Amino acid sequence: MRTRNQIKNDLVAIKKEISRLKSKELEVEHLVSDKETASAVSSNMLALFKIMLEESKTTRTMLRLLTEKLTRLEDDLSTDIEEEAVSGGEEPHTKEVAISDLDKRIIQFIQLKEMACAADVQKHMNYKGKNAASARLNKLYRQGVIERYQLGHKVFYKYNAGKATNSILIVSPPQ
Repeated sequence: MRTRNQIKNDLVAIKKEISRLKSKELEVEHLVSDKETASAVSSNMLALFKIMLEESKTTRTMLRLLTEKLTRLEDDLSTDIEEEAVSGGEEPHTKEVAISDLDKRIIQFIQLKEMACAADVQKHMNYKGKNAASARLNKLYRQGVIERYQLGHKVFYKYNAGKATNSILIVSPPQ
């Protein structure tokens, strides 16, 4: 549960960001409304383009951070729900998880290495980028098939057969 001070600090940070964006907007409006010579207009357009690039980078960074925070919150929420079920005396229900051949190969690779990160899976599965590997690993983690560990800036995944088989029935397609 968030404290009142944390909420106040978040609101202050949001207000500062809004005022910064408003000042940038005024700066852009000034550049656009300035009607000097043609060369000045072209230099204003260049300055406007630079500002747009900076704002685009800022937006992408903010979206990435928000996505990471949402993922962490979802993970915390699912962990809290599982802990409540266990502490409430209820036995966790066994759920059935369908695993594709690709996911099965990823799990086998993780078992062989004991721990793997998205870059390892990317190389093993010959993916062009880490996004596909990360998406598959995160899907398996959300399903409860693999565990996730943050070590520094890297995220590693591990398959714990004992934990996975207690509450999950893994079903793979027929060969």
